[in-house]
Amino acid sequence: MSDIFPAVLFLCFILWALNKYLSFSWLHNLRNSPQTYHKKSTSRFGGIAIFFPLLIISLSSNSPEYQFLGLTLLCSTPIFILGLIDDLNFSIHPFIRMLLAVPSPIMYFFLLELRVESVSIPPIDYLLNYELFGLMFLVFAIVGIVNAFNIIDGFNGLLLAYCMMLILSMILVNGFRADLNWITYIVAVFFAILAVFIVNFPFGKIFLGDGGAYLLGALIPVGLIKFTFDNNFSPWYVLAMLIYPVTEVLFSIFRKVLLRRKSALEPDGLHFHMLIYKKVSKKIGFRRIRWRHFIVTASVLLLNFPFMLAANYFSNDTLILMLICLWFLITYSVIYFLMMPKYLFKKK
Repeated sequence: MSDIFPAVLFLCFILWALNKYLSFSWLHNLRNSPQTYHKKSTSRFGGIAIFFPLLIISLSSNSPEYQFLGLTLLCSTPIFILGLIDDLNFSIHPFIRMLLAVPSPIMYFFLLELRVESVSIPPIDYLLNYELFGLMFLVFAIVGIVNAFNIIDGFNGLLLAYCMMLILSMILVNGFRADLNWITYIVAVFFAILAVFIVNFPFGKIFLGDGGAYLLGALIPVGLIKFTFDNNFSPWYVLAMLIYPVTEVLFSIFRKVLLRRKSALEPDGLHFHMLIYKKVSKKIGFRRIRWRHFIVTASVLLLNFPFMLAANYFSNDTLILMLICLWFLITYSVIYFLMMPKYLFKKK
């Protein structure tokens, strides 16, 4: 496992150098969108730096503990390629993207035997006994969280640090419960993320891109679901650990559809982390963009970490986990509406 970190780090620097010194159009990344805050071309291939070293090392290893990681990566290939297509500047309609992401959770269901066995809501639990409904539920959950991870990948280090913090909180509090296959899986993913984080934060020499965000949006939930049901945790543990990206999606739909009368699939610049950035730029006024990114990332992590720790300490208590989710929604809502721009209710 010690070879994962240097392999990913080395590939990051190769991809950074290619973007800096070569002028191929497919390497160029400087887009005109409400979610773009960098001023010069930066490689969006951080996902490549994570995916291929993990895949090669896991498939070439003779250790049986790597089998789950290798199979998960193979099943995640459709989702990763889907994100990579966008990183190569090919445009795909958002709805088509969601459809093209479906094969990965189907493979998780049948090849990894990944199941959501319960959600502690009796009518849904009854339906989960039927394989078809269980498959549809898993597809809905994975595709949704993949897109949620892509939403919060907006600033240097934000999604990467969030994923590392999530993994660390699981290991520190509940790591003693894990079997060797899961530990190998999650630690390998952690060190791959850490290597990209070092190059990405705070100087932004490489970005995760959609390929990387989609890939982590698949790998992290798979690890969470497996960990939850292997240890008989409350199914609300998964939601409590992912409540931040889930809340971002819910607020995005609410804001676009109900307030602004826009398509939920249309991008905008009003996500939580973007509002923090605008407030930081206006009130504090750091001239260097990287320092604004640093404050945004630190602020989001400070908001999330107490909730992650609480979720891990109460991983078996459904009622408390529900209250943790509710408390996060209230806290997020209050902060969001305090930062909300005045024109939010106006149709653009």
